[in-house]
Amino acid sequence: MSSGSGLEDLSLMELFRSEVEAHSEALSAALLALERSPEDISRLDAMMRAAHSIKGAARVVGVDAMVGVSHAMEDCFVAAQRGRLTLSPAGIDVLLRGVDLMGKIAAASKDPQVDLMGRFDGPARGLVAELESLLAGGGRIGDRPGPATTPAPAPAGRSPASPGALRGADAPSPATIVAPELLDEAAAERLRRQYLDAQERGCDPIRLDLRSTRDLDVQGLALLAAMPRHAAQLGRPRLQLAGVSDEMETVLGVTGLGGSYEAQAGSAREGG
Repeated sequence: MSSGSGLEDLSLMELFRSEVEAHSEALSAALLALERSPEDISRLDAMMRAAHSIKGAARVVGVDAMVGVSHAMEDCFVAAQRGRLTLSPAGIDVLLRGVDLMGKIAAASKDPQVDLMGRFDGPARGLVAELESLLAGGGRIGDRPGPATTPAPAPAGRSPASPGALRGADAPSPATIVAPELLDEAAAERLRRQYLDAQERGCDPIRLDLRSTRDLDVQGLALLAAMPRHAAQLGRPRLQLAGVSDEMETVLGVTGLGGSYEAQAGSAREGG
């Protein structure tokens, strides 16, 4: 190994993260668009190529957990192109979690001391198993699709893709997501699902209640940062903080995330 290998490795990791960031944003946007217009499969080729590019970048720097996830996602897109897989809202949710996980891996790679395999091998294997199950079932989640796994279809006459259609006589209803005392990885995943479900139902605004939350980990912080980005990509819904504990007030102030949310009148942030 040459004496300059450390710099070369650093440069490769930076290129890897740049590749993941660019293609992850494209994948998220395309998946959300496909969820709104499932009949439009024109994006599948670009999605397949994005997953393939991430897989190649991860393989170069030896991030095996991401290689596995991106490879399984690529297989799903190829199968959808060939008509062997129907990407239902539940299936798209699994793929979006794949994008989320790849983003977390890329973010963690900024710390040269972190053990990426030790931290992400388990979650990556679990997600790959879900994607393989999705492929095996042709798009169905589990043995029998049901209310617990398949989101209810949008009522007739409502177009979730059109914010204008959600205003007026059939105005959307608000939704409140209550965070627990500890916003850790498990809680963040649960809240993420609740947020996506509320967004899918056209709820606006979506209120995040943090009045009971006293602590959070990296995944919890990532969720607080991801929700506004996701809403901004769609142009909706409005995100509000219905209550904020003193501890979370400090976190939001230090990270600057408080400015990404609207403060609902009477919330803890306003002294209510």
